[in-house]
Amino acid sequence: MNTTLICKASLEDHPILDRFLTIGEAGSLNFSYEEFLCHLLGVKPNPDYPLASVDYRKNQTLYYLYADPVYLSLQRDTFFLEKKLTEDFTQKEIKSLCEALNETFQDDARAFVFNDQGQLFLELKKQPHIKTTSIAHIKRQSIELFMPQGDEAMAWHAFMNEIQMFLFDHPFNQDRIRRELLPSNSIWFSGGGVLPQVIQNPYRAIFSNTDFLKKLLSIDTNSSLQSLDKFRQDDSNQDTLIVFEDDDELDRILEMIWNNFKKRKIRNLNIYLSYQDQLLHINNQFIQLFKVWKKTNTVKNYFNVH
Repeated sequence: MNTTLICKASLEDHPILDRFLTIGEAGSLNFSYEEFLCHLLGVKPNPDYPLASVDYRKNQTLYYLYADPVYLSLQRDTFFLEKKLTEDFTQKEIKSLCEALNETFQDDARAFVFNDQGQLFLELKKQPHIKTTSIAHIKRQSIELFMPQGDEAMAWHAFMNEIQMFLFDHPFNQDRIRRELLPSNSIWFSGGGVLPQVIQNPYRAIFSNTDFLKKLLSIDTNSSLQSLDKFRQDDSNQDTLIVFEDDDELDRILEMIWNNFKKRKIRNLNIYLSYQDQLLHINNQFIQLFKVWKKTNTVKNYFNVH
C-alpha cells in the first residue's frame, strides 16, 4: 500500500529518517507546507491556493487574504521583508491592529478580520484580479519582485503603500518600539481565495493533529481524521496520510513505517519534510533497500547544502 508522511522538520538526529533519505530518491519541491496539503487533496490555485479562506473558515462565499503584519528593512533604495510578525503578536495586539486598520481602510467592499489563533485576514466582497506571493516563497531580495501581480496590481501596490504610511508612526508601533520590539511597518497579503466547495481525498486513513489539515478536511463530510496518537503498525495496510508539525511523535511513527517497509507492507513511501520554507521530497520503494553501497546522507546535511 501507499503511505505519505508530511511533517515540519527540525534538524535533530533521526537515524531512520536519514536511512530513508540515503536509499531513496530526493528532490526539492516549490510548495509551502500548507500549499502542498491543498495540492495533495485536489485544491487548485486560482491563481493563489486559497489558504486564507481555509484557515479563517467562517464564510463560504467571501474572498479572504492573509494580512500578515511584517517588518520591512530599508536596504539602500529598496525594502526587504525581514520578518513575519504574526506569531509575535498577542491576541490583544492583533485586535488593536485590526481595529486601527479598519478605522482608516474599511469600506463596503473590504474589512480586516482576525481569528482565535491571532491571524489577521482581509475580507473582500469580490475577487481581486491579482496573484500574490506567500511569505514562504520570499527570498532576501527586494519586495518589488514579490508584490501582487495582475490586472489590479498597481491599485494593490498603492493600497499597501498607504498602509505603510499609516503604520509608520502609529501609536501601536510606537508602543512596540518602546518595548524594544520590531514595529509592524507593513501588511503582507497572500493566500487569497474563496473556500473550496470540494476536495479530492485519495486516502483511506488520515492521522494528524494539524489545525490547517483539520480545517481543510472539514470541507468534505466523508473524510474522517484520526488523532496522531492512534496511528498503529497495522494502519499501513491501507493508503495512509500522516501529517504533523513537531518531532514528538516522529521516531515512533518512523519505526513503525520502517518495519512495514522492510516487510513490503508499504509498496510506495513518500516523505515530505518542510524546513524553513523548503520542502524536501523523499520517495522510497522496497527495491531501494538493497542499495547498501550508497553513501550515508542525513537530513541535516541535505538542508545545509541546499
